[in-house]
Amino acid sequence: VVGWKLRGRNPNYAMTLQGGAVGILYLTVFGAARLYHVLPTSIAFALMIGLVLLSGALAVLQNAPTLAAFGSAGGFLAPVLTSTGQGSHVALFSFYALLNLGIFGIAWFKAWRILNWLGFVFTFVIATAWGARYYAPVHFASTEPFLILFTLFYIAITVLFATRQPPRLRRLVDGSLVFGVPAVGFALQSRLVREIEFGLAYSSLILGAFYVVLAFVLWRRYRDDMRLLAESFLALGVIFASLSIPLALDGHWTAAAWSLEATGIIWIGLRQTRIAARAFGVLLQIGAASLFFLQAEVQTTTPAVFNSAYVGSIMIAAAGLLSAYLYARYRVAVHRYEEPLEIVLLAWGLIWW
Repeated sequence: VVGWKLRGRNPNYAMTLQGGAVGILYLTVFGAARLYHVLPTSIAFALMIGLVLLSGALAVLQNAPTLAAFGSAGGFLAPVLTSTGQGSHVALFSFYALLNLGIFGIAWFKAWRILNWLGFVFTFVIATAWGARYYAPVHFASTEPFLILFTLFYIAITVLFATRQPPRLRRLVDGSLVFGVPAVGFALQSRLVREIEFGLAYSSLILGAFYVVLAFVLWRRYRDDMRLLAESFLALGVIFASLSIPLALDGHWTAAAWSLEATGIIWIGLRQTRIAARAFGVLLQIGAASLFFLQAEVQTTTPAVFNSAYVGSIMIAAAGLLSAYLYARYRVAVHRYEEPLEIVLLAWGLIWW
């Protein structure tokens, strides 16, 4: 109340006072429920939801990112400061889900990068610390939904940050969250699915498909304003989809699949006149062939035709020949110094054949 009354005379002090007060209220409610059991869990969570709404409303009404940051920091630190090591991780992550819901609500109205980054760091650092100390496979069913939820929260916040910029900054994206969220989330996922066969491969494939679909939606709806973000999501989708192949298959199949993927990238680069995409596609074909050679020799007991080395060689050859055909078909779209690639890729495919 005092902070609210001082907002006109001394706004900086008023915002700090309100933010600290919200943090103390988080601490009080959490301690009353978890340490002293004078509040039922249901009432405590209802009060915390009210605090989330209160701090978010105060921050938005006063256009005060400092208030939002102080309130969120207090909320994230409350269970850490009151922890006895015996609490339920479901209660902890449910509480953090509420805090992140508040950050998401603020992100709906304001493009406050500091708040988004603060919530991301607190959420995933504390989750990582808990996982390193307490996680066991028996906790998978009660932790996986929270990891998915937190990842979706911050992907959505990344999109909101880009859409809430002023017109002159509309193409600005938060690169730290764009690439940090999938990197950290996938690292934590690798720990959760370590004991599940092909678990990481399926996770990578699903994440890649999600990013590709999201990039397509953004491109269709915000083609001019969200081009950079859509292209970033598309790149992440391709990376994670590609990563699922070596996580699930042996090196021969991986090399073959990457060669075909490289052909698709070359085709996109020719259609959209993007030299970087074409160069990446050609380099990916070379890299895939190198990986093919690094694999162990084929066992003589395997069938003469139906084995990964034979079929993989055919797929690499087909990728090279198709790439040469594409360069010939879209010859007018390439630079003069790229024209020899048509013959090089044709020779490459024939040699593999």
